[in-house]
Amino acid sequence: MGITKREIASELGVSKRTIANYIGKLGLGNHVSRNGNTDFLDDFAAAAIADALKNPEKPSRQPAAAAAAPIPDSLADSLAAQLEIERSRNAELMEALAAERDRAARAEAEAKAQLAEANARVAELAGKLASLAERQQAIAATPWWRRGRMAMKLLGPGGE
Repeated sequence: MGITKREIASELGVSKRTIANYIGKLGLGNHVSRNGNTDFLDDFAAAAIADALKNPEKPSRQPAAAAAAPIPDSLADSLAAQLEIERSRNAELMEALAAERDRAARAEAEAKAQLAEANARVAELAGKLASLAERQQAIAATPWWRRGRMAMKLLGPGGE
Protein backbone atom coordinates (compact mmCIF):
# COMPACT_ATOMS: atom_id res chain seq x y z
CA MET A 1 0.00 0.00 0.00
CA GLY A 2 2.48 2.61 1.15
CA ILE A 3 3.79 4.21 4.26
CA THR A 4 1.58 5.77 6.93
CA LYS A 5 1.87 9.32 8.21
CA ARG A 6 2.98 8.01 11.60
CA GLU A 7 5.74 5.88 10.10
CA ILE A 8 7.17 8.68 7.95
CA ALA A 9 6.90 11.11 10.88
CA SER A 10 8.89 8.79 13.15
CA GLU A 11 11.52 8.19 10.43
CA LEU A 12 12.01 11.91 9.87
CA GLY A 13 11.70 12.89 13.53
CA VAL A 14 8.71 15.21 13.14
CA SER A 15 5.06 15.11 14.19
CA LYS A 16 2.14 13.71 12.20
CA ARG A 17 0.74 17.24 11.99
CA THR A 18 3.93 18.42 10.27
CA ILE A 19 3.54 15.65 7.70
CA ALA A 20 -0.09 16.67 7.16
CA ASN A 21 0.96 20.31 6.73
CA TYR A 22 3.59 19.36 4.15
CA ILE A 23 1.04 17.23 2.26
CA GLY A 24 -1.16 20.30 1.94
CA LYS A 25 1.71 22.68 1.23
CA LEU A 26 3.21 20.49 -1.49
CA GLY A 27 -0.17 19.61 -3.01
CA LEU A 28 0.19 15.87 -2.47
CA GLY A 29 -3.45 15.21 -1.62
CA ASN A 30 -3.81 12.92 -4.67
CA HIS A 31 -0.94 10.75 -3.42
CA VAL A 32 -2.66 10.00 -0.09
CA SER A 33 -5.17 7.18 0.30
CA ARG A 34 -7.31 6.60 3.37
CA ASN A 35 -8.17 3.21 4.81
CA GLY A 36 -10.37 3.66 7.86
CA ASN A 37 -8.65 6.23 10.06
CA THR A 38 -5.20 5.64 8.58
CA ASP A 39 -3.70 7.72 5.78
CA PHE A 40 -1.24 5.95 3.47
CA LEU A 41 1.25 7.91 1.35
CA ASP A 42 2.69 6.51 -1.85
CA ASP A 43 6.45 6.44 -2.46
CA PHE A 44 6.44 9.70 -4.42
CA ALA A 45 4.73 11.61 -1.59
CA ALA A 46 7.05 10.09 1.02
CA ALA A 47 10.13 11.08 -1.01
CA ALA A 48 8.80 14.59 -1.67
CA ILE A 49 8.07 15.19 2.01
CA ALA A 50 11.45 13.81 3.07
CA ASP A 51 13.20 16.05 0.52
CA ALA A 52 11.19 19.09 1.61
CA LEU A 53 12.04 18.48 5.26
CA LYS A 54 15.74 17.98 4.53
CA ASN A 55 16.01 21.05 2.29
CA PRO A 56 13.57 23.62 3.67
CA GLU A 57 13.17 26.66 1.45
CA LYS A 58 13.99 29.93 3.16
CA PRO A 59 12.11 33.02 2.06
CA SER A 60 14.34 35.34 0.07
CA ARG A 61 15.19 38.72 1.46
CA GLN A 62 15.15 40.43 -1.93
CA PRO A 63 12.51 43.07 -2.53
CA ALA A 64 9.44 41.82 -4.34
CA ALA A 65 9.65 44.54 -7.01
CA ALA A 66 13.07 43.35 -8.15
CA ALA A 67 11.85 39.75 -8.47
CA ALA A 68 8.95 40.68 -10.78
CA ALA A 69 9.84 40.39 -14.45
CA PRO A 70 8.26 42.72 -17.00
CA ILE A 71 5.20 41.27 -18.71
CA PRO A 72 5.56 40.75 -22.46
CA ASP A 73 3.24 42.85 -24.61
CA SER A 74 1.54 39.83 -26.15
CA LEU A 75 0.68 38.48 -22.69
CA ALA A 76 -0.57 41.90 -21.61
CA ASP A 77 -2.72 42.16 -24.74
CA SER A 78 -4.06 38.66 -24.18
CA LEU A 79 -4.92 39.44 -20.57
CA ALA A 80 -6.56 42.73 -21.60
CA ALA A 81 -8.70 40.87 -24.16
CA GLN A 82 -9.70 38.30 -21.55
CA LEU A 83 -10.57 41.11 -19.17
CA GLU A 84 -12.82 42.75 -21.77
CA ILE A 85 -14.53 39.43 -22.47
CA GLU A 86 -15.14 38.93 -18.75
CA ARG A 87 -16.45 42.49 -18.39
CA SER A 88 -18.89 42.04 -21.27
CA ARG A 89 -20.00 38.70 -19.83
CA ASN A 90 -20.49 40.32 -16.43
CA ALA A 91 -22.49 43.16 -18.02
CA GLU A 92 -24.76 40.63 -19.74
CA LEU A 93 -25.22 38.77 -16.47
CA MET A 94 -26.04 42.01 -14.65
CA GLU A 95 -28.66 42.88 -17.30
CA ALA A 96 -30.18 39.41 -17.02
CA LEU A 97 -30.25 39.66 -13.23
CA ALA A 98 -31.85 43.11 -13.39
CA ALA A 99 -34.53 41.80 -15.76
CA GLU A 100 -35.15 38.81 -13.48
CA ARG A 101 -35.37 41.13 -10.46
CA ASP A 102 -37.92 43.31 -12.30
CA ARG A 103 -39.98 40.25 -13.26
CA ALA A 104 -39.91 39.05 -9.66
CA ALA A 105 -40.97 42.50 -8.40
CA ARG A 106 -43.89 42.58 -10.85
CA ALA A 107 -44.94 39.06 -9.85
CA GLU A 108 -44.73 40.03 -6.18
CA ALA A 109 -46.85 43.15 -6.75
CA GLU A 110 -49.43 41.10 -8.66
CA ALA A 111 -49.53 38.49 -5.89
CA LYS A 112 -49.98 41.22 -3.26
CA ALA A 113 -52.86 42.72 -5.27
CA GLN A 114 -54.52 39.31 -5.55
CA LEU A 115 -54.06 38.77 -1.83
CA ALA A 116 -55.63 42.16 -1.05
CA GLU A 117 -58.62 41.32 -3.29
CA ALA A 118 -59.01 37.94 -1.61
CA ASN A 119 -58.80 39.50 1.86
CA ALA A 120 -61.45 42.07 0.90
CA ARG A 121 -63.73 39.30 -0.38
CA VAL A 122 -63.17 37.29 2.83
CA ALA A 123 -64.05 40.34 4.95
CA GLU A 124 -67.20 40.95 2.88
CA LEU A 125 -68.31 37.32 3.19
CA ALA A 126 -67.52 37.28 6.91
CA GLY A 127 -69.75 40.34 7.36
CA LYS A 128 -72.59 38.67 5.47
CA LEU A 129 -72.18 35.49 7.50
CA ALA A 130 -72.27 37.43 10.78
CA SER A 131 -75.41 39.25 9.65
CA LEU A 132 -77.12 35.98 8.73
CA ALA A 133 -76.09 34.42 12.06
CA GLU A 134 -77.60 37.36 13.96
CA ARG A 135 -80.83 37.06 11.98
CA GLN A 136 -81.01 33.33 12.64
CA GLN A 137 -80.52 33.90 16.36
CA ALA A 138 -83.29 36.50 16.34
CA ILE A 139 -85.60 34.03 14.60
CA ALA A 140 -84.69 31.24 17.04
CA ALA A 141 -85.43 33.52 20.01
CA THR A 142 -88.98 34.27 18.86
CA PRO A 143 -91.96 32.01 19.65
CA TRP A 144 -92.85 29.44 17.03
CA TRP A 145 -96.12 31.12 16.01
CA ARG A 146 -94.28 34.31 14.99
CA ARG A 147 -91.28 32.73 13.29
CA GLY A 148 -92.74 32.47 9.79
CA ARG A 149 -93.58 36.15 9.46
CA MET A 150 -90.35 37.24 11.17
CA ALA A 151 -88.23 34.98 8.98
CA MET A 152 -89.76 36.52 5.87
CA LYS A 153 -89.12 39.99 7.23
CA LEU A 154 -85.50 39.34 8.40
CA LEU A 155 -84.22 36.99 5.74
CA GLY A 156 -86.30 38.13 2.82
CA PRO A 157 -87.85 35.88 0.23
CA GLY A 158 -85.52 32.94 -0.63
CA GLY A 159 -83.29 32.91 -3.68
CA GLU A 160 -80.16 34.64 -2.42
